[in-house]
Parts: sequence; C-alpha cells; structure tokens
Amino acid sequence: MSEVKLIKRYANRRLYDAETSKTITLEDVAEFIKKGNEIRVVDNITGEDITAKVLGQTFLKISTDQQNLEFSIFLLSSLIREVSNNLSGFFSRLVQGGIGAGALTFEKLERIVQSMVEQGDLSVSEKVDYVDRLLSQLRKPDSVLKSRAEEGIGVLKHELFDNRNRKIEELSDKIEEMARIISDIQKK
Repeated sequence: MSEVKLIKRYANRRLYDAETSKTITLEDVAEFIKKGNEIRVVDNITGEDITAKVLGQTFLKISTDQQNLEFSIFLLSSLIREVSNNLSGFFSRLVQGGIGAGALTFEKLERIVQSMVEQGDLSVSEKVDYVDRLLSQLRKPDSVLKSRAEEGIGVLKHELFDNRNRKIEELSDKIEEMARIISDIQKK
C-alpha cells in the first residue's frame, strides 16, 4: 500500500507537508500523486478533510498549465458532465479504460462503491453485481484495453483525416477562384 502523505492547510490558504513542516505548492501535490503517494489534506483549524477540494485545485492547475487550453476545457467540461449525470457509469468507464487502475486496491474500490450506495447512485442490491463487473474489467488483459484504445484512435484519425481533406479541397477551390480572378484582371 502506498504512503499517505498528510498535508495541512492553514488559514492563509498555504499548504504544509506535515512531515517536513515545509510549505508546498499544488505542483508539489501533483508530484506526490505521480510518485504513487496517497494524500490527505486537512484544514488545520477545523480538522475537516479537504482532500477532494485540494485535488480538484491541483488537477485544474496542472491541466491548464499543459498549454493546450482547448484540451483542458474539453476535459474539464466532460468531467463535469459525466460526473453530474451518472457517477457509477463514469467510474465503470474509468476502470474499463484502465485510468487509475494501477492505484485501485480492492479496499479502495469497496469504499468508493459503498459511498455510491450511501449517496444513492447505486442501490444495495446493485452493489455486488457492480463490483463483480468492475473486478472483471480489472482482470481483463491489457491487450483488450489497448485494442479498444486503438479502435478509438483509428476512428478519431479517420475523422481528422476527412476534416483535413475537406479543408484542403475548400482551400484548393479558393485558390482556383483567385487564379481565375487574377487571369480575368490580366486580360483587361
């Protein structure tokens, strides 16, 4: 099991690594996560667990720093849409795609699914079948997930290729039109 790093947020909204008593940034939080650490962030005054809020801020910070604003907007909008509509379906698709599967322990899966039951996203009677489906997805060989990803990439490439060809044709038509206009002007 990975180490749980305790981070405290003080009234000045600064984050401190409880182990080293040093100020840390959202980028540091991202590095902890990338290294496989779990984090827990607590408000130093109230003791409230604010991990989700800090992870959200961290995700927003690193996704918008990627220099691809269109992707960041697409990703964040998609996440909001997906999570708002059907949390259990979204979680199932994450597992299916292998996203975060490396850090998903059975205990963590149980806690997530139990929380879905408590929030009303899943009924108690659906819980066992849902967990079984997720576990079977996790057991699928990487080659199945890889082939699904490759199929999706193929479809995307085809759509991008068609779009590019359409734009080339439009540009070619405009160049021909301009050549015709220039030719007419030269004849006069």
